[in-house]
Amino acid sequence: MIETVESSDKLNVRFLSIDVFKGLTVVLMVFVNTLALYENVPAWSKHAGDFGLTYVDLIAPFFVFMLALNMNISYQKRKDIFSRKKAMLRYIRRFLIFIGIGFILTIYIGPDGFYFRWGTLQVLGMSGLLLLPLIELKPFLKLSVAVIIMIFHQLILFTPLSLIIYESIEGGIIGALSWGSMMIFSLFLAEALTMGKDKVKSYFLFGGLILVVLGFGLGFILRISRAYISLPYIIVSVGISSLIYYLLYYIFEVWPINHEFVKKERFFSVIGKNAFMLYLIHVVIVYSIYEIIPLNISSVIIFSISFVNVAIIWFIAFLMNKVEMFIVV
Repeated sequence: MIETVESSDKLNVRFLSIDVFKGLTVVLMVFVNTLALYENVPAWSKHAGDFGLTYVDLIAPFFVFMLALNMNISYQKRKDIFSRKKAMLRYIRRFLIFIGIGFILTIYIGPDGFYFRWGTLQVLGMSGLLLLPLIELKPFLKLSVAVIIMIFHQLILFTPLSLIIYESIEGGIIGALSWGSMMIFSLFLAEALTMGKDKVKSYFLFGGLILVVLGFGLGFILRISRAYISLPYIIVSVGISSLIYYLLYYIFEVWPINHEFVKKERFFSVIGKNAFMLYLIHVVIVYSIYEIIPLNISSVIIFSISFVNVAIIWFIAFLMNKVEMFIVV
């Protein structure tokens, strides 16, 4: 669906900081996905492996966090304007579209036929569907459910099922539990945006700091692992996402009171306004490059291509923003 800024604003209280966070997440995704398959990329720009943490391991959680950021506001607005049923159906449709497009994008065609694989959009869609039944619960009930699911998934990691999670892309169907708990955790923090500015610092800053300290502390016992989507990984990822968002909130929602120029940010925010469509476009660009450029190419060249890809995505975002074209699923 294509909406103008005016029609979109009827349903959303727009936070420039949310658009910037979305744009930053897409930029990072474009950058690291361009690097992903190439051989001469340094370890700090790849996933950490079985255990550990690099900035690459945080990008999928950023997507989960950005999806949760204004969902409370958006859902409540739709419920008030249309009805609870229509608001719920809208989000069910949205998350099913994520899953469907995700399967189309990750389809594998080989000599023995074709099959569907799991991927980022399926993670987002399943996480959203797990979240929807809880959307109207009180914040601390949401937090309680997130903790229960997170602990349950960690217990699964002590069983032979952990091998299935490890060998599946993004943890597969079982791993959807951990991503779902991450989404619910993120939604709990995002409640602050509906409570007023005095709660933003308590939730995003102090909440984020507590989660980071707790996550790294538990990491000494249970180990941080994106491959297994371990409990410490979930907690640390949500905590870091929260701290980064708080920094952006302070810059783009608080500073403009005395620094008007901040409102003129036109790089990340224009990407953030069309995050989903630009994500899909980047997939086409990145996989086209994989077909053209040898996988053992120099790291200097591939890093340069990554920056070029980011520039292409921004230019497309700039043009869409200029004509006020916003693709909403």
